[in-house]
Amino acid sequence: MPDGPNEYVSTLCYDSLNGRLYAFGRFLEAGGQVVNGTTYMENEDWYPMGEGVENVFALSVMDAHLHNDSVMISGAFNALVGVPGTKRIALWNGSEWESIGGIGADGNAGGMLSNEDGWTVAGGYTEIGGVPSNGIARYHNGGWEDLCAYPDNSGYKVYTATARYQGQYVFGGNINGDFPDLHEIGTLENDSLRPMGLGILGDSWVNDLKVYDGKLFVGGEFYAGWGNPGSGIMTWDGENWSDPIPGVQCATQVFDMDVFDGRLYFSSYMLLPGSSDAYTLAMYTPGELCLFGKNLTAAMNAIAGVPGGLYVAPNYPDLVVDGVPLGVLAFYNISQGFDTCLTLPVSVGELNRTDGRRLHIHPNPNNGIFQVDLPNGFAAGTVAVYDALGNASRLTTQATGLKAGSLSIDLQDKVPGIYLVRICGSNGATCLATRVVVQ
Repeated sequence: MPDGPNEYVSTLCYDSLNGRLYAFGRFLEAGGQVVNGTTYMENEDWYPMGEGVENVFALSVMDAHLHNDSVMISGAFNALVGVPGTKRIALWNGSEWESIGGIGADGNAGGMLSNEDGWTVAGGYTEIGGVPSNGIARYHNGGWEDLCAYPDNSGYKVYTATARYQGQYVFGGNINGDFPDLHEIGTLENDSLRPMGLGILGDSWVNDLKVYDGKLFVGGEFYAGWGNPGSGIMTWDGENWSDPIPGVQCATQVFDMDVFDGRLYFSSYMLLPGSSDAYTLAMYTPGELCLFGKNLTAAMNAIAGVPGGLYVAPNYPDLVVDGVPLGVLAFYNISQGFDTCLTLPVSVGELNRTDGRRLHIHPNPNNGIFQVDLPNGFAAGTVAVYDALGNASRLTTQATGLKAGSLSIDLQDKVPGIYLVRICGSNGATCLATRVVVQ
């Protein structure tokens, strides 16, 4: 969009009530006007939001959350120009910036949520609005209150995403070994974060949380090879973690997610078995996954669903499609279709639940020789193993049944890494997939 922001966009959100697309980032101008990192588009025209952020830089604004006609922003900015008390957090009331609580926060603020309880903000701060805090606080009835006694500030933690699921607040980010019972994510019970199953394993990071189709979707940097059910994106149903897109590999982190018009959009680098093509965008609906943005030169750092399509902001300076530069912000019209769409049958979508419709690999990790246990009554027809680039590494001829309901696979001649095992039933109607780590 040549008339839009002139540099990197870090955050997007769409106000469906007023038809406004809000954009925040490192840019100084939009629509030919000085906007200092904060702007919105309405009826294809760009407008400033006051005088913007002081000393704009890449992570000035890290999150934005809409509530009615207002939008709250959080990040690492020191202040909005000419508006005191707006360090790290501020509220745009539709026409001007306001302070929330009069002082701001002493450290980066991240994930936000608004509801009848007020404004809930999580981050890496130790004080907000003049109130000591362990990084999770709420603004309600004109003042701030700390919500969390554990984890405290004795160890490292940074919260980047907030959601409300099944009546509880959920906070995700980077919570390291100083708090060993928590793995990057937890639910707030009374005044403490509590584990959600095993959490997210490995040296992981949560970028975003969205509630969709009765589940909590978690996007970030994590991989199946670290012991997780999925890579880049997983779901939590209140009891179990699952991979919502088995058979599709997120080769990098999921950068951003958005729910709009009954669809879940997310951005990453996604690979399909048997193909070296990489897809940067996905549209998920129950039972179907559509991929687009094939082999682009940039991943999408921020996305926002709008009527008719999706606005995307790449994490590199300029997005080029078919040789045409689209700038730092572009629009994808979904009426033009997708690169490919995949059916996600229930039997595949429920792979990681204990309902009998899953593959079980043991040992995992392994040295290249492993067993694959099949669900009761599942007759294997075709077996394939794919490497991280989607290339077929083993086909049916290398898998031999040792006993009823079990297969043995030998990958000792392959380089260590993460492989996808895909087994289709003898009738060809149902396929199951899971990942294995060869060391």
